[in-house]
Amino acid sequence: MNYEYGTTLYGSLVRLEPLSLQHMPDLLQAAQHESLWRYMFYGNLAEPHYMQAFIVSALQLKAAGSDMPFAVIEVNTGRAIGSTRFRDICMKHLKLEIGGTWYAPDYHRTGVNLECKYLLLRYAFESLGMLRVQFKTDVRNQASRQSLEKLGASLEGILRRSAVMPDGVIRDTAVYSILDTEWGELEGRLRERLQVSRTPVNTFHSLGVLESKLLPNYINPITWSIML
Repeated sequence: MNYEYGTTLYGSLVRLEPLSLQHMPDLLQAAQHESLWRYMFYGNLAEPHYMQAFIVSALQLKAAGSDMPFAVIEVNTGRAIGSTRFRDICMKHLKLEIGGTWYAPDYHRTGVNLECKYLLLRYAFESLGMLRVQFKTDVRNQASRQSLEKLGASLEGILRRSAVMPDGVIRDTAVYSILDTEWGELEGRLRERLQVSRTPVNTFHSLGVLESKLLPNYINPITWSIML
């Protein structure tokens, strides 16, 4: 897998495009709410030098082949509203982690996270051929844990005293996963949830001109494309 190729995934609410320094102004605006960073390893990214270091580090990990970082772009405005990524990519054992995810607070509980996770999971299992997708979260982060469980991820265990957070708290980490053998059934359930999101289905029609090179027969209201 050549991670230098620019992979963009398209949905109705958002598209996930390769993260770059061009996204920095929008991301700085999205990052201003302090509560975003309570459970994140990065610390508070609301200052320009911290955001720049975050993006540069992500691009370095991409160049090393371990990560695929994305900017989350709101379709209606074209603005970056957050970030997510594939991390710890292991093609030898066909596994990776979805993490480093954050969105501006205005987009919490709007369907954005569900759509992002759907796009990432489908790409991981159906294009990269992964056997396993993993998620990690702070055990204190009940909102994240509930979201993962509702997504259909299975709790595998707790890594006790696994990390020191920027505020000095010693973190226990909850580990969740979804397997390729579970994806078929899970994909259908997620698609149903997307169908009943608050955005009307006819908003998807504006994406009809996009070419889906991966899944030409994919007819439910999310389209994606690989931009080489």
